[in-house]
Amino acid sequence: MSSQPDFDVAIIGLGPVGATLAHLLGLQGVNTLVLERAKQPYPLPRAVHFDDEIMRVFQWIGVAEPMLPFLRVNPGMRFVDMQGKLLLDWPRPQQESTLGWHPSWRFHQPDLERVLRAQLINRTTVKVRTGCEVRRVADKGDHVLLWLGTDEKIRAKYVVGCDGAQSLVRRTMNSGMRDLGFHERWLVADVLLERDKPELGDQTVQYCDPDSPATYVRNVGARRRWEVKLSPEDVDTQFEKDSAVWDRLSRWISPDEARLERSAVYTFHSLIAEKWRAGRLFIAGDAAHQTPPFMGQGLCAGIRDVANLAWKLALAVSAPPRDRLLDSYKSEREPNVTCQSALKFDPLSASNIDP
Repeated sequence: MSSQPDFDVAIIGLGPVGATLAHLLGLQGVNTLVLERAKQPYPLPRAVHFDDEIMRVFQWIGVAEPMLPFLRVNPGMRFVDMQGKLLLDWPRPQQESTLGWHPSWRFHQPDLERVLRAQLINRTTVKVRTGCEVRRVADKGDHVLLWLGTDEKIRAKYVVGCDGAQSLVRRTMNSGMRDLGFHERWLVADVLLERDKPELGDQTVQYCDPDSPATYVRNVGARRRWEVKLSPEDVDTQFEKDSAVWDRLSRWISPDEARLERSAVYTFHSLIAEKWRAGRLFIAGDAAHQTPPFMGQGLCAGIRDVANLAWKLALAVSAPPRDRLLDSYKSEREPNVTCQSALKFDPLSASNIDP
């Protein structure tokens, strides 16, 4: 084996956060390897919102323009009571912000992942390997050793785990998660309209029902989403049946009006990793923090993580004495995600809902 690492940076995970980091490093000529267990992007909806700051990052890496045909400017949000009476109208600005983009966007995550991956072909210093599982990671002091599923070994100067809530890298770092006290179960259902249903509206709608608050999201094209808080009496497995999901959505839509694309019961958490760096190991995105979705900032926070980290890694690999810059990563990013994650959901509040 060569005495020199094979790569400057190895990224574990090719979701939007890992792919964005790969682009940012590639722009700076960093010799980068991205390892992704899945062969293809996850095909179903997950994140649905990002803001103008994230669009500015996408512009920086050259994917903003390719993404525009797949985006929708979000006009804002309405808060209504149980009878549908308007309590608050919260429009979002429809002009560009000082960052040069609209402040709020809707998107379909598979579209974003497809564009991010396609544009990585242009990054000559970035190598992507899909269908490749990382089994073990070890910081050896002057490099990191990665064991892949085929018993292949790869060496890198630094490793960044963009590998989700069950992060291997975070566990290797022996980092616990600080619990900020938010744990709620919600049903999330994505549908594709079979025909136009204008009465649903083009704005996001928050239904301020103290017993069962719900959110309607008008996404791109025919896509619509509902998020409904579950009661203690609700059993997760009951929603494995489409009939139970449609029953919960019956207030707004019926099976003859739309096709159920995806439904899942999630327990929303507010958790932040105690360590974001351990020697040559780093974590970003869901590996570092899990945020309730009410501000629509989960994916945004991950993109901000790597926008902060990428330039520091680029300097560290080109001039090792600058490695100390990496110590500021957690101190600069943690306050932002702590603020987002600490929000408690109040169905009558306008301050903590997905914009």
